[in-house]
Amino acid sequence: MAQVSIGQVENLEDLVRGLHSMREALETACREQIAVAEQKCEEAREEGKSSAGMLENAIQQEQTAKQNVDSAEQALESSQSSLSSAQSSLSSCLAQPHDDDERYPDCSGEYSAVAEAEAAVEQAQNMLEQAGVELEVATGDRISLEQRADLAKQAQAMAEHALAQALQECNMRLAAVDQAIEIGTARLSFAQRALDAYLATNLPAAQFHAWLKWDPTKDGRPVAPDMLRDRMNLSSEQRRLLQEYLYDRNPAYRRQVDKYRNQWASAKGDAERNIVARKARIHLSGEFGEQMVRHALAPLGSQIETQGRTFVGDNGRYTKTDLLVTDLRVPVILGRGEGMGAPVGGSMAFEVKCGKAEYLYSQKDHMIFQAEGHKQADAQCTLCSRDIQDLPEEKKKELRDALHEAGSPMVGMLPKKNEIDQSCLDFIHQNEEALS
Repeated sequence: MAQVSIGQVENLEDLVRGLHSMREALETACREQIAVAEQKCEEAREEGKSSAGMLENAIQQEQTAKQNVDSAEQALESSQSSLSSAQSSLSSCLAQPHDDDERYPDCSGEYSAVAEAEAAVEQAQNMLEQAGVELEVATGDRISLEQRADLAKQAQAMAEHALAQALQECNMRLAAVDQAIEIGTARLSFAQRALDAYLATNLPAAQFHAWLKWDPTKDGRPVAPDMLRDRMNLSSEQRRLLQEYLYDRNPAYRRQVDKYRNQWASAKGDAERNIVARKARIHLSGEFGEQMVRHALAPLGSQIETQGRTFVGDNGRYTKTDLLVTDLRVPVILGRGEGMGAPVGGSMAFEVKCGKAEYLYSQKDHMIFQAEGHKQADAQCTLCSRDIQDLPEEKKKELRDALHEAGSPMVGMLPKKNEIDQSCLDFIHQNEEALS
């Protein structure tokens, strides 16, 4: 079974967790998308039903209007026929000869009948004209509603297509994520078995794994300074394993290591290599020291923040807190005195300084300023490398007293700067050693 590292297994765990989170988010988005598509379909169906009903009503109104036109035409024909008959009767009356008294025949009734017939014709013509207008309007309404019904059918078809497409796309995407989860879970299971087998035969790796996965709540007592000191003073082999872990897990750290490895490989002569080593001792060692503290303290709280800003005063100045551990799972004692202990649920703030004795002393003012950012925490201190012990007693006391007064007492819990430097340089040279 192939060997895998702790970091690689954790990367796979993150991958599988990320895929599960992605699936949940995708499923939620799909449900929302499908719900919108279904709502659009329902609206389109309702519009289709409404348009069909309105069209049917318009067709009936048009048919009624046509019938009214037919009736009006018949009425006009009838009134025109009556007018023709009345006019014929009037003509017949007027054509009669005079009587013996030479009086014209009395045709008043016929005149009246013609007048009534003419009025009836005019009324019938008006009725026909009105019926024609109503038919034209009804026909226009029917045509408009036919177009509306056609558009409603098209909209319904489009909505149903969009719904089907959304269902298909969501199912395809969910299936793809499910497949990725299945593959990732299988890879994780295989890697975990390989890691378990490796840890069973490699004691330093098993100890380092236990260090990473430490559960401080199992002891059932407060975490004391000696426990913290032990966690921050890894053996050289465990420091190497931490280097590998950071390289696997921390992309920024990996880039930094790769940069120095490339510079070391391309350096020409000892002078250039010394320059690379000096840069690594300044930058990489400081980062490694902070990461060592971070992973040593991370199990104590539910959350650990790095480089959080705290504004100091009213002039916009701020300080960055190297580490802030919050929601502590156990009580923690950093040392004696006020501000050196935190309860369950509390918080701790830390400044981390790795350097030779004189460097630590030179950073006094900076560390005092940084201490301003620690005051929101229940407990706070400045963690430094054990190089502080190399300071003359007078300077050591001055430095400790100044930071104690600032509210962030100095505690030398970290390995010496030379040990941290050597760990970083050895890791940079690791590829070179593997090739040689």
